[in-house]
Amino acid sequence: MPHPSQACLREENVNPVKFGTALPPIEVIPYTVVDQRLLEPVAVSVLDGATSYLNVAIGSHVGWRPLRVDLHVPATHPAPFPVVVYAHGGAFVAGVKEMGPWAGLPSRGIAVVSVEYRLAGEARYPEPVEDIVTAIRWVRSSADQFGLDPGRVAGWGSSAGGYLMGRAALSGGNTGGGPVAELADHSAELDAVVLHYAPVDLGAVLDVAAADPSLRDRLAVTIDLVYGRTLDDADLPEVLEHGSVVAAARRAERLPAFLLAHGSADRTVPLAQSRMLRDAIAERGGSCELVVVDGQEHASPVFAEPEIVDPTIEFLFAAWARDGGRR
Repeated sequence: MPHPSQACLREENVNPVKFGTALPPIEVIPYTVVDQRLLEPVAVSVLDGATSYLNVAIGSHVGWRPLRVDLHVPATHPAPFPVVVYAHGGAFVAGVKEMGPWAGLPSRGIAVVSVEYRLAGEARYPEPVEDIVTAIRWVRSSADQFGLDPGRVAGWGSSAGGYLMGRAALSGGNTGGGPVAELADHSAELDAVVLHYAPVDLGAVLDVAAADPSLRDRLAVTIDLVYGRTLDDADLPEVLEHGSVVAAARRAERLPAFLLAHGSADRTVPLAQSRMLRDAIAERGGSCELVVVDGQEHASPVFAEPEIVDPTIEFLFAAWARDGGRR
């Protein structure tokens, strides 16, 4: 695979649209009234070859519940550990951080941070993308505490989580959402990104849906949930352009290495979505490999099997070796 560009990623200011409304100032009861021992992560053993810290609060926004992650670090490998930040699927409205194809990674020497991002109905774009960025920043802020390597951090996402991870990876840390202030000084860059059957450009799907009323109706619901827009809104093209992972790849000055996996029989997210992203990255001289899994549908169990996961682990270690742990 060709090497990814090594320049610094910077997100262009292409979003004059105000996506959310800030809450008025309110008095918040501080955490100092809580016994701090109750907030300390407790190590447990739930996966083979891993020490786990469950429901770790990594930040919060006024008006929302705390953002939490599960951290699983290798139990039989020496620190510091390379890290995969994972975003689960669930059509933007469902899913839990316990989902995903990553359970075997700690036994292979890779720590996993699985993110409980805000779902549609709780927050709209770009806030869930900001949650992924927050988790990436938290990895670097907590590296010493948990034995993590801040210079070897990758992202992985499935379906809706793949969209969020892809958009976060190409945001340059500037999503347009509200950052967690205490983490804002830490880098949100990734060395590598793995996306499984991700809807990376809803605008392109909308173009196809013009000839399919049923698809158009389903897409209208998704666009309302994710972006808070109707198909008749005048600014919809601008909003979809800002939210597009494909468009973000075309703007990026630095591209991490990408590995995409998609089933040839996917009827939920067309294979054309991954092909679009692959082509956009290739046009910029970046590194992107697309694995088409013959005959498989959306979210098929095969994506968690060794035939997919093992080459992914090889891809991650190769990307980390090339990048050299510069962050």
